[in-house]
Amino acid sequence: MKEPAPAPATASFRDYFSKILVNAGFETRPWQFVTDVEPVVLAENPYYVIAFQVFDLWNDLVETAGRIELALSELIGKSAGTAKAWDAYLVLVCRSELYRVEEFNQFSDLAYNTRLTRKIIRAGFGDSVTRLDEVARPFVSLARARSSAKGRDPLRILENRMIESGCDSAEVKRLITTFKERGDLAGV
Repeated sequence: MKEPAPAPATASFRDYFSKILVNAGFETRPWQFVTDVEPVVLAENPYYVIAFQVFDLWNDLVETAGRIELALSELIGKSAGTAKAWDAYLVLVCRSELYRVEEFNQFSDLAYNTRLTRKIIRAGFGDSVTRLDEVARPFVSLARARSSAKGRDPLRILENRMIESGCDSAEVKRLITTFKERGDLAGV
């Protein structure tokens, strides 16, 4: 009889989440903000900062979440004078299921308290490292949206649509050129 595969370590969850974000253009690093807590994954790009941690037990998540959130908000506060405008997210994942009403109340209190940072909290992951894909999806989408938006020229899109809808090509090009030079079309 084949032995069951060992459960993945919490480090595997952190590594997997880091890999997803690196592929989406984030830089990641372990962040040891206090000595008695496993290093948090800190992911940054020019617009966002994400702190990620996984816990085996719900009680450990509840006991540690506030300290991670406070440390993250202090980190952001120290960077406030820079040109980097961050949106901060705290992502906390618990491998164990929630069963008691008290745990669901704690979950709700944590998730909806955005006083310091926005949070994404998920529980019941068990050994499924790939469930982190769904947790990372909003950040991957944000990175892709920013990237694709940078490559588009709204005036070019407008010009193409106007010409496709039957407007005179020379006139549209003249108006676009005038707008680029003056910033408006007043008096045209």
